[in-house]
Amino acid sequence: MARIYLFEDHLFRGFWPLIYWRSVSELLCGRRMLMDRTAHYFKQHIAGLWTRDWIAARTAQHCQVPVNSPAESGTVLVNGRWLVKRAIEFRPAPFVGIKDGAVVYIACDDQLARRLGPEVMLDAERTSEILRDVPREEVDALLVKYPWDLIVNNLEALEDDWLSGSHGIEGTISHTAVIVDIARVSVGHGATVKPMAFLDAESGPIHISYNATIGPHVTIQGPAYIGPGTLVKPHTHIYGGTSIGPFCKVGGEIDATIMCGYSNKPYGGFLGRSYLGSWINLGAGTANSDLKNTYGPVKMRIGREEIDTGQRFLGAVIGDHTKIGINQIIPTGASIGFAANVFTSSIVPQYVPSFAWLTEEGMSQGDPRRLMETARLVMARRNVELCEEGEKLFASVPQRAKDLEGQAG
Repeated sequence: MARIYLFEDHLFRGFWPLIYWRSVSELLCGRRMLMDRTAHYFKQHIAGLWTRDWIAARTAQHCQVPVNSPAESGTVLVNGRWLVKRAIEFRPAPFVGIKDGAVVYIACDDQLARRLGPEVMLDAERTSEILRDVPREEVDALLVKYPWDLIVNNLEALEDDWLSGSHGIEGTISHTAVIVDIARVSVGHGATVKPMAFLDAESGPIHISYNATIGPHVTIQGPAYIGPGTLVKPHTHIYGGTSIGPFCKVGGEIDATIMCGYSNKPYGGFLGRSYLGSWINLGAGTANSDLKNTYGPVKMRIGREEIDTGQRFLGAVIGDHTKIGINQIIPTGASIGFAANVFTSSIVPQYVPSFAWLTEEGMSQGDPRRLMETARLVMARRNVELCEEGEKLFASVPQRAKDLEGQAG
């Protein structure tokens, strides 16, 4: 069996601001990170990851796999942007599987293994030159390019994950809870569904992972995923196409949204068609728009570039460690960077840079050292340590933000 390495290519920038704190392979879609989807569908562990050098140490610590180790003959390099829905058969080396001109996988012989590496794969021209004479063919694969690609495909990914994953009722469900189509509801070990909760799996499966808590009078419409240890507070309404967790706290209304681990939206307010990183907190009453008054396509700023997403419904993309105060109004197509702080009575700008400090007095640059100390305190409250790798990465983000966003570092 071939050894699979996942690699990042130059299009990792399309996932700004989510890529400051993780590799592309660590992005959540459905109930799995992209790397876990690859491992699941190809029925093997990921042998290694190739990513940017400045995020390598934190990625190795978080993913517990070798990072940026050399390939060898027989290794198959798989694009970390591949949203795998089913396995394909890798052709014998040397060979390149492509989709619309982009590399999906590379089956390496000894020569390719020696010539390719993490920095090469991040350089489109060098990659193209090395692979110029290698046999190739088009393959059936979906390579995501932007956060909204994950949002749009989340509903189908949740359906696929149900068909390909284990499920059953292991936790506790109150006898007064109402469940529609219980055959498509999974409740993990230690999870609790409180009285008068309503789980409606008629339109898609609902997976409640271990040690999660579904409060009284909660409504969940499938397909939906509630991650390990997540608390869904009373009277919350979660609509289909939503993935939450692990260890999040949520309330209000959430629709077709992906929230990575340890983020909180614990109170009222609407959150729709959005992608949130980790360690984010949304204050009480904060809400976002996911539809323009003109009903036209949404534009969103990604790094330095404004992109026409082609989406009519699109909310916000919010970077890790960002804090947003109470009663904030987030506009359609908002992009909010890493470790930003927003607390103003005005409508939040459509673009908020990383480390921004946005108040009634305007926008200024927050102190990265103080913001890292805040992150340390927030993480400690969840019994998570800001490890040495995380500290170094956090400290490096201001310079990376200067490069990717064009703002002062």
